[in-house]
Amino acid sequence: MVRSWDPAYQCFTFNQEDMTPTRDEYLALLCVDNVQLHKIYVKKPKPMTFKKKLMKLTGMTDTLAKKQIRKKNEVSCVPWFSLRDLVQNHLDILKRIDLFALVIYGLIIFPKVLGHIEVAVMDFFEKLR
Repeated sequence: MVRSWDPAYQCFTFNQEDMTPTRDEYLALLCVDNVQLHKIYVKKPKPMTFKKKLMKLTGMTDTLAKKQIRKKNEVSCVPWFSLRDLVQNHLDILKRIDLFALVIYGLIIFPKVLGHIEVAVMDFFEKLR
């Protein structure tokens, strides 16, 4: 089979014939029902959760990030004091600056929950970067 693989066309070739599956064969392989012919099917990526965003931005572990997230007025948020130590003592200078900017956005520019940084601020901050 390795000899029959054509990397340029990314298909198998036997006796000068390409062996690419037809649309119907793809549908059978993928077990797709009720296909619309002129529609493109794309798998949407899963959105990143607030905990994963917090872990990525701060470098916290999974358990620590889970412990820091609170619900205030039906909004997920992180208390300022949990980020204060990271802003002052994080080993990576660029992370310190990012966290400081996030805190300014969360506490001064968009203060919805006093003393806390909410999910919407973190989403906005990610879009700015």
